[in-house]
Amino acid sequence: MQDKKKGGLFAGVFFGLILVIVGTVLLWWNEGNNVRNIKTTDEIEKTVVEIASKSDCKEYEDKLVATGGKFTVKDKELTDSTFNVSVHTAALSRIVEIYQWEEESETDDDGNTTYSYKKVWHEGLIDSSDFHRSGHDNPTSAAYKSEDTFAEDVILGNFHLSSTQIEKMSTNKELVPYEEMTIPEGYEIVGEFVTDAADLENPQIGDVRIKWMYNNWKEVSLIAQVKGTTFVSWTSEVGKKVNYVTGGNHTAAEMIQDMRTQDKIMKWLLRLAGFLAILIGYMSFISPLTKLVGYIPFLGNVVNFMFFLTIFLLSLAQSLLVIIIAWFRFRPLLSIGLLAIVAVIGVLLFFLKKKPAQQNVQTA
Repeated sequence: MQDKKKGGLFAGVFFGLILVIVGTVLLWWNEGNNVRNIKTTDEIEKTVVEIASKSDCKEYEDKLVATGGKFTVKDKELTDSTFNVSVHTAALSRIVEIYQWEEESETDDDGNTTYSYKKVWHEGLIDSSDFHRSGHDNPTSAAYKSEDTFAEDVILGNFHLSSTQIEKMSTNKELVPYEEMTIPEGYEIVGEFVTDAADLENPQIGDVRIKWMYNNWKEVSLIAQVKGTTFVSWTSEVGKKVNYVTGGNHTAAEMIQDMRTQDKIMKWLLRLAGFLAILIGYMSFISPLTKLVGYIPFLGNVVNFMFFLTIFLLSLAQSLLVIIIAWFRFRPLLSIGLLAIVAVIGVLLFFLKKKPAQQNVQTA
């Protein structure tokens, strides 16, 4: 039993160390990547030339351009021959989902892990051979798989979209199944799905449901580099490749703003992920201590709250320091402001540490 507890303690400390390292590396990479994104969008704003889609291709050879408008799919139809599904579009997706078991894990303060299982619709097979508990077997093969099909010739004015750009045209509309489709034996049409489930409202493990999505855009807009009568990715001075495609007819300013918005959302999501990884890592370090203190009536809750507050502030300070170091070269004014915040947190940590010491002196 002692060996098991020691093993759990070691596992918790090791897991915590890995999380702190991962969180720190993620924050560092994210800030560097964000700086490159900012420099890239700033460079696009200064460099891009807004042109009409019917402009002379030769006039803008090798230039970064923004253009948009109605497009034409020259291919007759895209076809999923297995099911005899045909539609005139730039992109068609067959989405195959299988009802399967999914394993989830939860680790307590002692490093002990428990596993639970739930049934989900999942695209592709979930390997149940590695599950930690028996009795949750998933299918090992599938009669059908998800599949994407793209048009080969999409024209925007005087330009042909590249294969990379066509593949960026998302499938945004469901295709309603129809009687002329080839329905395999044992399958039937239920709503927007073709399925072999006896009751789609109460599916069984192994049941399959299939649906199709297609691109229903009327117009397309892009920012890319002109090469002949098509487009290639443009590379910024900091090495970022840009080949932006979106639905609708948008100005260069609108597309650049959308790129900046996407970059900001990703930046803050990764900042939060990095901070939480560091916080959970440090909490794993002190979990044996917090569990021990928790046995003390009333006082245990107070002390554990102080522990958590200290670890929270320490994690926040470390996260901000990583951001400061990463940004200091590129955004010195912002770094100075963040450094001031860290200094305030340092003062709070000092007083949090000093307060228990003063209470001990008074008690003595």
